[in-house]
Amino acid sequence: PYELRIEVQPKSHHRAHYETEGSRGAVKASAGGHPVVQLHGYLESEPLTLQLFIGTADDRLLRPHAFYQVHRITGKTVSTTSHETILSNTKVLEIPLLPENNMKAIIDCAGILKLRNSDIELRKGETDIGRKNTRVRLVFRVHIPQP
Repeated sequence: PYELRIEVQPKSHHRAHYETEGSRGAVKASAGGHPVVQLHGYLESEPLTLQLFIGTADDRLLRPHAFYQVHRITGKTVSTTSHETILSNTKVLEIPLLPENNMKAIIDCAGILKLRNSDIELRKGETDIGRKNTRVRLVFRVHIPQP
């Protein structure tokens, strides 16, 4: 059986940034460094893609967060390759999981972007109030093709 495990948990607080500010940098791990995610039980030689998005953190069904988005961090200190894409209106960061790295990725390339309330309230059917809903989850998933 496969297991996608967060080996190094992210810090419980991260200051998100608005598009108009400079980036606040990548999400950090509580002991310093960055979160680490590893896929266990995958023995094929094909690389896979880890997807990361920002999800809701309340007790309801997990879904992409309406007010926060993942933001790709680049720069000299970033060691992990990543690629931003949009999947059904949600910004997703795609990170390679490579067999030569034991299917492990250091998540030093992901920041959190806060959308402006005025932009969100224009979206159809968005009922949550952005000012109250400030808790997020980093959501990781990987698609493993079945033979």
